[in-house]
Amino acid sequence: MNWHKSGVTLIEIIMVLAIIVIIGTISLPRFDRVIEDYKLKTDARQLAWVLRSTRQEAIISGHNQTVMFKPNLNCYIKIGKKQTTYTLSPNIIFSGTPTFEKFSGYPICGFTPSGAVTPQAGYITLKNKYGKSISVVVNPCAGRVRIQEH
Repeated sequence: MNWHKSGVTLIEIIMVLAIIVIIGTISLPRFDRVIEDYKLKTDARQLAWVLRSTRQEAIISGHNQTVMFKPNLNCYIKIGKKQTTYTLSPNIIFSGTPTFEKFSGYPICGFTPSGAVTPQAGYITLKNKYGKSISVVVNPCAGRVRIQEH
């Protein structure tokens, strides 16, 4: 009798799973770096959006609007009719000292009804645990906000 065996053995399945685990273990650190870079870019985009929307709110409302940075708490606060606190993602920190003028010990960035920045323009830098950093820059002339990767 001629029997044709088809299928795979248990040893073959275990070998394939072992190879998958080894490849996964090797690629995991690279994947973590990708996630941290994504969180950094997301936080920088959110900060830029908050600054832009604060500027727009100042223009629309006709009243000065302000964002206060609290680097020691890894957060910033949009101050207006409704005060909103934004917290940075885990492992994302403010790097160095923001170049905005300080009020009550905290750096602030404000906008006038004309859209100009007050009291002074500047930038704030965010950094992830791998040392990659991105700055959010407020232009001194027009108060425009941009993101600058390092």
